[in-house]
Amino acid sequence: MLEMIGAHPYRGVTAAFATKHFKESVVAPAFATLEISVVVPEVDTDQLGTFTGEIHRVGTPKEVVLKKARLGIQASGLLYGIASEGSIGPDVVVPFVNSDIECMAWVDTARDIEIVEFHRSLDIFSARTIVSSKDSLDEFLKSADFPHHSLIARAENGRGEIYKGINSFERLESALKALFRDSPSVVIENDLRSHHSPSRQRNIAAVSEKLVSRLLRLCVKCETPGWGEVGYLYGLECRECRNIEERAVRGRVMGCAGCEYQVEMLNEKKFVEPAECGVCNP
Repeated sequence: MLEMIGAHPYRGVTAAFATKHFKESVVAPAFATLEISVVVPEVDTDQLGTFTGEIHRVGTPKEVVLKKARLGIQASGLLYGIASEGSIGPDVVVPFVNSDIECMAWVDTARDIEIVEFHRSLDIFSARTIVSSKDSLDEFLKSADFPHHSLIARAENGRGEIYKGINSFERLESALKALFRDSPSVVIENDLRSHHSPSRQRNIAAVSEKLVSRLLRLCVKCETPGWGEVGYLYGLECRECRNIEERAVRGRVMGCAGCEYQVEMLNEKKFVEPAECGVCNP
């Protein structure tokens, strides 16, 4: 591994990381394994969307994270940019559970390539409740891991200030007192900005390690960094009725970010079971 890093084209470069929420402390160690230095330029990433909804995110997470990375490049004048974007909400696989899907982008303007990696995790505190002035908060605060994870509080009717980064009982009491003056009910939820959410920080660290691992791999044809998964192969036959289940994944497509070279890698699974078949189990 050390020999590979020594010969790697990214060894010793500096990349701009567009962030307002101190993600660099979580991400820098992963990039340091490739001897990539991370600097934070002055970029207002909130212009692309906020967790509290004052500014709505426009575009997919992948589109937004690439915009962020390019904003960092523009602000810094560097050739390389990094950015991350998180989406937290009901999980698409496990019912009644929230998940955190983190994506992280690497943009290389010298080679004109973009690489985005994703990490999905159920390890995220994202509790939410609506309370009146008479309600007890004890159970909710446990579910929100407060004060280890910070909170946001705002009036349900939309009036007044949004209180963010609440990380002590004193600050929570003060915010609620102010909010209940203008609203009979208050929304309280976890502050999902990275510097107020240790569980989200772990997921950002995980996706950064995944991205760096991909950057380490060079294309065997053109030696461009970033060899990795670029798509899926679909369609498996049902073991019972021989119907082709088009949604079933039968393999992955590995590819280069710089040239058109790709390799198909089939899964060990060759059939779907009747329970997974749209004909046997409609």
